[in-house]
Amino acid sequence: MHIRKKRKKWQCIVRHKGHMVTQTFVAKSEASLWGHKIEADLINGTYQNNDKLIQMRFKDLLHLYLDKTMHKSKRAKILKYEIEMLRRSSLGSVSLASLSAAKIANFRDDRLKAGKSQTTVRKYLALMSRVITVGQREMGIPLQSNPFQLVEKPKSAPARERTLTGSELEKLFVACESDNKFHFLRAFVECLYLTLCRRGELLKLKRADVNWADSTAILRETKDNNKDRKIGLSPRVVEILTKLPRTVDGIFFHVRSISSFEKSFRSAVRRAGIKDFHAHDLRHCGSTNLIENKNWSTIELMQQGGWTSGAMAKRYANISPKHLAAKLKKA
Repeated sequence: MHIRKKRKKWQCIVRHKGHMVTQTFVAKSEASLWGHKIEADLINGTYQNNDKLIQMRFKDLLHLYLDKTMHKSKRAKILKYEIEMLRRSSLGSVSLASLSAAKIANFRDDRLKAGKSQTTVRKYLALMSRVITVGQREMGIPLQSNPFQLVEKPKSAPARERTLTGSELEKLFVACESDNKFHFLRAFVECLYLTLCRRGELLKLKRADVNWADSTAILRETKDNNKDRKIGLSPRVVEILTKLPRTVDGIFFHVRSISSFEKSFRSAVRRAGIKDFHAHDLRHCGSTNLIENKNWSTIELMQQGGWTSGAMAKRYANISPKHLAAKLKKA
């Protein structure tokens, strides 16, 4: 380490095995402290060159990550939307050198105050943490640690337990019939309820994926690690699907987007006079129905709904105390 005076300031020069690092300070004592730290880091192999981190903003890394991974992702459109949203966020303009746990915590708190759910904010933090990890391992980003791992994540939202009574369900089906934009809304909603399909899975279902002889179907590239999943079809579902008009591509349900379906569904829920009910809750209703009224086992429910654990399947089957009491009377 060498310290020299240069134009009323002090320049510290540290050399070690071909590396040379310099920095200028007002006080000689500051130069000495810095020099000893850098020298120790170089010897221990923990020296971090901040030049690249200072020049690169977090939104630049987000863009690189998108370019690297989008062609591999089955949810490319969703990933692009999420990445672009994060690039425009308060963290986007922050340099990687300045990306700290405190700034990430502020982002988390601001999103929660803006009304984003705890689950959504957890998802954003997990995605950004993944971007940093990939940057470190595969893009040569010289960050020594991942600041996202230091930030407390919002707690997972408790599992929803909203299900419909038989009369509410029928009111919903009737309300779906009067939708002007999505003419097959009732058919779609009934199939969601009876099959336990996710909306995206049912929207991709084609006639070629249905085995009419044994009343089964194959759901392609599902959320379950992008794997196909085989499900059973009830007589009512078979009846609905056979009555739907044929299309050139064989898809049963054509909608502009999932968001357009959501809008039509919310309108139907209002017309039915039902409170606090989301489209995804149909999976809860359907699961509960199969357990309570069809005597399905947890294993059968996992296969039909695409859950990989019994615990997750049980989150969706909201069995009523009345049902439990009735079972005990028969015991």
